[in-house]
Amino acid sequence: MKVSLLVEFKKYREPSLPGEAFLSELDNQIAQDLWKSSGGHWSTDSIDKFKKMGMQKLASGLKGDSHEEYQRAWIEVVRDFHKNQWGELRLIKKEPKPETEERRIFWELFSYIFALIQATLITKTAVFYFGIKSAEEGSDEGKVYVFLAIAFSFISLTLFALRKSRKSK
Repeated sequence: MKVSLLVEFKKYREPSLPGEAFLSELDNQIAQDLWKSSGGHWSTDSIDKFKKMGMQKLASGLKGDSHEEYQRAWIEVVRDFHKNQWGELRLIKKEPKPETEERRIFWELFSYIFALIQATLITKTAVFYFGIKSAEEGSDEGKVYVFLAIAFSFISLTLFALRKSRKSK
């Protein structure tokens, strides 16, 4: 769940009206100011820590309530972050995205769509091509290719059906 920076900032100090406007703008650009511009991959825990520490340092660095004062204090926070990343280490590679229902459904549907394309376009084209070629030439080679295309279609669709029936159990 995403907590707004305004809520986080209010834990340390009550913002002024220009400060609220600044924090709502900052909500959209904090990622670019801090962790995205420093390169690498960061864990979600590190990102949450950056937001909390950023708001804490912003609140403690303010000397006034104007928009310009908020900007000045935020620049100091960004400089401080880029000096040492507040003790956090970058990840070697990205964290895997959590498996969502939408992604699961997409990949499930993708396998059906692939089977449809394979059965209708690829296999049927091969059967038609080799069937016409076999009929024109009357050779045994064309008949073997037609048989192989039909066998490939039958075997691949049977394997697909078996795989899907085992998955549903």
